[in-house]
Amino acid sequence: MPSFRPISIRRAAAAALAGAMILSILPAATLGATEPPREVKQAEWKVLGLMNHYRASRGLAPLRMAQQVRRVARDRSRDMRNKNYFAHGSPSGQSAGTMMHSRGIRHWGWGENIGRISFLGWDKTTRGMFEGWQGSSGHNRLLLTRDYNYVGVGIAKGGNAAYYTIVFVRQPDHTAPKSGMVASSTGLSVASGSGSTKAVTIRWWGADRKLQKYTSGMKGFTVQKRTSSGWRTLKRNTKQRVMTLNLREGTHKFRVRAVDKRGNKGSWRRPLTVTVR
Repeated sequence: MPSFRPISIRRAAAAALAGAMILSILPAATLGATEPPREVKQAEWKVLGLMNHYRASRGLAPLRMAQQVRRVARDRSRDMRNKNYFAHGSPSGQSAGTMMHSRGIRHWGWGENIGRISFLGWDKTTRGMFEGWQGSSGHNRLLLTRDYNYVGVGIAKGGNAAYYTIVFVRQPDHTAPKSGMVASSTGLSVASGSGSTKAVTIRWWGADRKLQKYTSGMKGFTVQKRTSSGWRTLKRNTKQRVMTLNLREGTHKFRVRAVDKRGNKGSWRRPLTVTVR
């Protein structure tokens, strides 16, 4: 069985950054730009998946991965591996909180789970680490937190051990909403009437992704139609979810993108194809 060393939780209320977000550009090495192997990245997402499945079983909203915080978590795990220590603060006094502050990562509070475990393959090791946290009351409390909305998961392997770090933070909503149009994989075909056009009704849907705290809520949708010169906007920031157009014979393409009240824009989904014949 993997060994698990429980440690105490550290929760620290970081001072809120006043005014606009502070942006800092640091050398790539400082930002932990070296990407880990694919299997390490997969294990990081596995931790998040296990935690959100666990949270869902308790009726809690999922925590979202924040990439900047993920780099901090990776650097924390790498630092423990490289300097051979196991603590919430480095020998030089650095913590996840001081690292986020120095990198200009906006947050209003943070917490951290760390763990060191014998390596027995990525799947078994990751599950063993997560189960170890579940079995420790302090660590489990953070897994089921209602105080934070984003996390960064970072893992580093060294010899026969793996170091796991989850940094929990409370941040403004920066998660894009999702949207789409009613469509099938082959598109929608309608027969034209006696005239040269056909009235076609197009519907779309969208939702702001739920956070444990600070979900912004939907603001509206931008709807576009494909033309010979590119995409033309038919509606911008509309709250409507249906539109009827008179379309000529031929193939027509439409797409939609959602935006939330904080200005986070979703991605354009695969276009809806309408064929009028």
